[in-house]
Amino acid sequence: MRKAIGICAPLVAALLLAGCSSQPSYYATQLDTSGGLGPGDAITHASATIGQVTSVTPISDGDSEIAFEVEGSHADEIHYDSIMTLNNLGTAPSLDVMNVDAMSHSAPSGTRLDGASSMNEVQMFITARGPGSFAQALGNVANMGSSTAPAPSQSTVQMTQMMAAISQQTLATAVAVAPPTQQQIDEAKRESLGVERQLMRNGKSEQAERLRASMGGMMGGMTAPINPTALPPTSPNP
Repeated sequence: MRKAIGICAPLVAALLLAGCSSQPSYYATQLDTSGGLGPGDAITHASATIGQVTSVTPISDGDSEIAFEVEGSHADEIHYDSIMTLNNLGTAPSLDVMNVDAMSHSAPSGTRLDGASSMNEVQMFITARGPGSFAQALGNVANMGSSTAPAPSQSTVQMTQMMAAISQQTLATAVAVAPPTQQQIDEAKRESLGVERQLMRNGKSEQAERLRASMGGMMGGMTAPINPTALPPTSPNP
């Protein structure tokens, strides 16, 4: 009998651990446009369903608080820097987990994540984080919430500056070839304000200021009047 008990004990422990690992993890995010998202809609990652929306609650300025759960076996796919992105391409809306850095730490249950209603907003969040933001997040984890964090490496800063320069040049070229319509400019402003509101609510004022400065420069480039002296002279009429 004792031998049977000795054999069963590890099996019972394994079953208990399996039961714990299968418990869902819970997270929250915000969207400035919910796109019809509602309870039961899918949480997806790499085209696979890993959870579901549990509630959509209106908050201030027309934004929505989204609560969702993720299956325990997929909880490690939710990272601190994950951006929950609204996907309206299917028959029903869903939230897709976009991980900016595959090496970032998994986020525990209860974490509030950034939420984007469009791919434009995803890019805005990345812009707002700026150089060194991932290094700071790792430092906070390693130091258990300490305010000290490692400074970004010189190579990281240089790479970020180079990418920013390329982005600005690409934007300038695109605007010169096909100037944005007023509707597109208004939509970009609306999305930028939505991301900024979310950052401020979540205590990320430094990121909000970085986004505001970056979008201000971009909007200035898109809406700047044409300089007549920069245009080639017109030929006189024959």
